[in-house]
Amino acid sequence: MRRTRSFLTLWLALLCGACGNDQPTGITLAGDSPPIMFTSRRDGNFNLFVMEADGQVARSLTRNPAADHSADWYPDEFGHKIAFMSNRDGDYEVFTMFVSGRGLQQLTHNAARDGLPRWSPDGTQILFASDRDGNLELYVMQADGINPTRLTQNFGDDIGGAWSPDGSKIAFVSERNGYREIYLMQADGTALTRLTTNTAFELTRIAWSPDGSRIVFDAYRSGNVDIYVINADGTNETRLTEDPADDRFPMWSPDGQRIGFTSARDGDDEIYVMEANGTGLVQFTNSPGLDVLDSWRREY
Repeated sequence: MRRTRSFLTLWLALLCGACGNDQPTGITLAGDSPPIMFTSRRDGNFNLFVMEADGQVARSLTRNPAADHSADWYPDEFGHKIAFMSNRDGDYEVFTMFVSGRGLQQLTHNAARDGLPRWSPDGTQILFASDRDGNLELYVMQADGINPTRLTQNFGDDIGGAWSPDGSKIAFVSERNGYREIYLMQADGTALTRLTTNTAFELTRIAWSPDGSRIVFDAYRSGNVDIYVINADGTNETRLTEDPADDRFPMWSPDGQRIGFTSARDGDDEIYVMEANGTGLVQFTNSPGLDVLDSWRREY
């Protein structure tokens, strides 16, 4: 069995192959993308940044000696709040705060690793991964952190959960069969269905298309990591990227027309955007420091 490391260890190992303690040289933004939230190491450690719609300014949202990353924008038209993971209290916990940088709240409080938070589509709940019960499982809690409920119970690690756009289902990555595969379940943890079947290694980031018809994910299958898309029922798997560099951590744009991801194809980790069919690739950021797209603000 190919055992997985903690999601933090895997996250750092995947990303730090080309990162360093360097300084930004500038930002370029292609197209007419809405504002994005991203993690960057351009200031020497992992912090959260917001890039405004005009693409001219990357504003630092957190400046903390700890590692802040994996942010998810609150699901409304204003995007006034985010959820993210941070080890600022000594171990990884889930936090929320306003995009202004104020109103920091710690939602989880335990000695385990809690992280990879995702708001439910109606903003009332937060899905997250935790090893508080011995191995990584998926949990859901109310948006204020109360009533955490365990959704998965398996000896294999379950991570990378993503809500369907209507909130009825959750797709996630699990190692329960000995390999990392993508599974689908109802939002209450019932009716488990396996979507991928291979001996490859699906990674930690999956995301639904806004219309709920497809799922994008990263996978190590052909000697490196590439971006793939499948229908929500597991059919019609399509490889979208074919580059010698690793392409990781995909995220669908709010309009469903584009997919953003991280790649080291220019020598260090930057954010790239392509059309949803894999064409029209453009470079989204241009900084010597590692950049990872976390989420787009929704547009209504």
